Amino acid sequence: MRLSALRLLSGLAAVLSAASGCQSEPDLVGPSPAPSATLTRPLDRLGPGELAVGKAEAFGFVAPREMRLERRYPDTAHFVGNVRPESVSNYVRERVLVAQVEVGPARTIFPKVTIKGGAPERVYRIDVVGDGPLTRLVIRDITPPPTTEGLSEQERWKRAGFGPDGTPLNPKQLQ
Repeated sequence: MRLSALRLLSGLAAVLSAASGCQSEPDLVGPSPAPSATLTRPLDRLGPGELAVGKAEAFGFVAPREMRLERRYPDTAHFVGNVRPESVSNYVRERVLVAQVEVGPARTIFPKVTIKGGAPERVYRIDVVGDGPLTRLVIRDITPPPTTEGLSEQERWKRAGFGPDGTPLNPKQLQ
């Protein structure tokens, strides 16, 4: 009986020494996060109703994965998808610089935005419209044309690529 008690005590001592040895090892994970950091969402997970980034792109704006590019024109892009308009509006807010947002019962309008991934000198209007089970996302380039005030008539023709008589300055460019 005495031998089994001795084995039990030595086994306990081995377990305790191993446990105390683990505590003295350096913390490889780092300090525990601050209380506010635990409230943020993890980087590799989507929150409820949050949309994932897709591959369809227009004007530097990458649409949500759940939306597809339906039509593309030189100054407009139309995306459509079976997602909630509120989710699309939140997605857009994170990817544009905007001073004002107009929220209505049928649509959300971002009247003058700069797309974070696009050209900083361009201005766009973005509409998020609920259309039955679908949501439409319309991006319009509303950048005003460059001003020609103070230019001579000859300089205006030159900027347009033509001479004052209407002949092209670079005929190869018209081909």
